[in-house]
Amino acid sequence: MRFSVILALLFSATEARAQPPDETACVSACRSSFQRVAFVDGDPHASFYGKSCQSRLNTQSLYICLDLYCGTYNVDKLNATCVEEYGEGLLPHSIVDGMDEDDIAAVTRFNETTFAFGSKVDGLLLVDEGSFKRWLDTIESLNHAHYYHSAYGWAMGYFWLVVVAIAMVSRAIDVCEARRGAFPRQGSMRRWLKRNVQTPSTLGRRCAQDYGGWATVPPRIQSLTIGAFVVLNVWCSVHGYKIVPHNIYWPTVSGQVLRYVSDRTGIISFANFPLLWLFGMRNNVVLWLTGWDFGTSNNFHRWVARVATVQAVVHSAGYTAKILQDGGWAYFASWLTRLFWCAGEMATIAMCAILGLSFYWFRRQNYERFLVLHVGLSVLVLITMLLHVSIFNGEYDALFWVPLGIWVLDRVLRLARVLLFSYTFYTQADVWYNDAADMVRIEVPLEKSWYGVRPGTYYYLSVLDDACFWESHPFTVASVTLAGDEKRPGLLETGESSPLLSAANDDGFTSGVKNVRGDFVTFLVRPYDSFTGRLKRRAEMASPKSVKLKLVVDGPYGGTLPLEKFDEVVFVVGGSGIVVPISYLEVLVASMEGKRASKVAIHWAVRQAGFATEVLQRDLLAAATSSNISLSVYHTGSDSTTRLESDPVAWYNARINATRTVEEALAAGEGSIVVVACGPARMADAARQATVKGMGRSDRRIEYFKESFQW
Repeated sequence: MRFSVILALLFSATEARAQPPDETACVSACRSSFQRVAFVDGDPHASFYGKSCQSRLNTQSLYICLDLYCGTYNVDKLNATCVEEYGEGLLPHSIVDGMDEDDIAAVTRFNETTFAFGSKVDGLLLVDEGSFKRWLDTIESLNHAHYYHSAYGWAMGYFWLVVVAIAMVSRAIDVCEARRGAFPRQGSMRRWLKRNVQTPSTLGRRCAQDYGGWATVPPRIQSLTIGAFVVLNVWCSVHGYKIVPHNIYWPTVSGQVLRYVSDRTGIISFANFPLLWLFGMRNNVVLWLTGWDFGTSNNFHRWVARVATVQAVVHSAGYTAKILQDGGWAYFASWLTRLFWCAGEMATIAMCAILGLSFYWFRRQNYERFLVLHVGLSVLVLITMLLHVSIFNGEYDALFWVPLGIWVLDRVLRLARVLLFSYTFYTQADVWYNDAADMVRIEVPLEKSWYGVRPGTYYYLSVLDDACFWESHPFTVASVTLAGDEKRPGLLETGESSPLLSAANDDGFTSGVKNVRGDFVTFLVRPYDSFTGRLKRRAEMASPKSVKLKLVVDGPYGGTLPLEKFDEVVFVVGGSGIVVPISYLEVLVASMEGKRASKVAIHWAVRQAGFATEVLQRDLLAAATSSNISLSVYHTGSDSTTRLESDPVAWYNARINATRTVEEALAAGEGSIVVVACGPARMADAARQATVKGMGRSDRRIEYFKESFQW
């Protein structure tokens, strides 16, 4: 079987049926049949639609064709074009009312090969029946494809509307349950969904862990959503074509397939742009409606971008193949002189470059370079796409303006958040570095903030004193200290002469003193390279004193987990992930006093004993005032820093076994329980896997949350 026949079977949506011709297509077929000729009484500069407006011969010939082949028809669209271009409508049908059958029989018949393009004609014409049928098939095939071009472009938005609606319903159910003050036991159906769809990793045990440094695979519920989106895009790219054997515009089957598929993939790719920009913004209405975290939105952003890029490649490759098929390399070279064509090529190349630079290992190793290139290339793509679609006279311009509007709105909201935190735009923050702990502590005053700080939220910090002042990086809130509160052990007045740690008393603790500085929020930062490395060096030069830096604080972002609604809370954290339990401790302690939560267990894996001692003294122990809070520190390093040995802290010189830790916690209790993981990828995946297994063994309410450890 010939390849062209196979293509026809694959891409034809319908077959020709014996039925009256489509009214719109019939009018277009008659009008299109006169494309190659120029009636001598017409406007030689008229548009294709306007040729009939001032030529009596053209209009008479058109009416004869319509009366003979179309039966009922409507020329309102053509009439509107005449009014728009010439200020007067189409000549009335009465100009042919006096013609009888003999007059019509005397009209010159022609087909698509009778005249050379631009031939002058001084008489009436009528396309012959065979040529009209070919024109009608061609126009119906084109209209059929155009209908699905538009419908499937809109389908991208409708898909995500359905996804968001489902997420909103799920969130509404969770909110209603949380407002009752407790989580009930779950029914078998919801427990099955939690265990098999919502919580587990997609494949095996890897979720946070990458695959060979190339990519990570999101949780199963996200993968199913992404998979459905990919399938939808594939279906919309290959369905909805009517291939005809005698297409006048594109005579071969392969030519029709190349043209229609190239158009379709280009339109859907561009239709995905608003979604791509929406999911990539910090200030995202979808996050507000659904309660998704930024990681979920970012996964959708990446996959929409990947799909759009593949479609752009198919679009560009298809048109290139079509042009080479029609005229070879010389003909292809002539297209390179056209701005819209070159702009489209640049857009596709830039999209491919973004895709290549977005692999996991490059983002992790060169985040700042990735960000600059990502933003720069994205701007280039958007501008070149506007130039590329300029030939359509604004038909697709909205797909440029909507992403641009989303970007501008995001920047306006970012500025609003910055000014609500500090009306002077920046804040003077105190920054310390503790060499023994290898940790940077940032304390940001709150006296200029218009709102309170909620646990679990994060802020983007920019340092105006830094050479790369435009960079902003997210950090989770560790704690909030209010004016007049007794400060945590070890935290003295933060004048420039104050040491990082005060002297400990006989029990290993430092005496608490009153905070006289005013309200401030604390961020704990583990320095690595780049932004955090520069913070470390600035603070290290002033150590043991603090260094004052001008910080721009953009936030808050993220949400507060309803941990206080659970009977038991288990934190499995590593390194700087300890900020998550610190952030929630005050709320959880208050919940215990209200007889809600009965137990909080913090399991913390840390390499440096100095880091652990620093955080225990200054942040954890003063907040962990309830006997129902247990702290287990798993020291995996070799440093010999003196450890803080005191209840309720239990030290282990071993790696944390996250699987066993979670399994034991799930087996020991009876009420609702939540596992919160924030740490290295392997630890988080082990905690997730153990939680999923536990969901299948009990009807108690079991939840798993993973807080961002790497951004």
